[in-house]
Amino acid sequence: MTVLDTNFLIDLLRNKAGISEAADSLKDPKTTAINAFELYYGARRSAKPEKAVLEVSNLLNSIDVLEFDHSAAQKAGDIHANLMNSGNPIDIMDVLIAGIVLANKEELMTRDIEHFDRIKGLRCRTRQGNFDTYRASLISIYRWQACRDFPLSMGVVQI
Repeated sequence: MTVLDTNFLIDLLRNKAGISEAADSLKDPKTTAINAFELYYGARRSAKPEKAVLEVSNLLNSIDVLEFDHSAAQKAGDIHANLMNSGNPIDIMDVLIAGIVLANKEELMTRDIEHFDRIKGLRCRTRQGNFDTYRASLISIYRWQACRDFPLSMGVVQI
């Protein structure tokens, strides 16, 4: 199953080319309560907040929203401590999102690979360029880092 990051959901709300078709083809798409917060925050700060909040609510009512529970808190705490100890911190919201994704044994669909590439065990997928394809990612056995795209020679997952 796939957890949709905020940037993917924003592209969906903006009807960005190819996003709607890609989202329709995903089996059981989800997002997190943290992503929902980011969407509502952005909607409230927009030029037309009432309309934007309604659009966000309609979108979030159409998919499952994973909660930040005890298991996610433990995963996020481990992630944040490891990244801080290694001198490679990332935004706390991304840590919380990653904690939820890992706790639920899901993969993350995101454009922000650089935000997540230091998190061990996190599986990600990303949109590549202007193509309506997404490349699956896996953990680098050598470096034990996730969210590294497959080289093109290894294949592209067509959605």
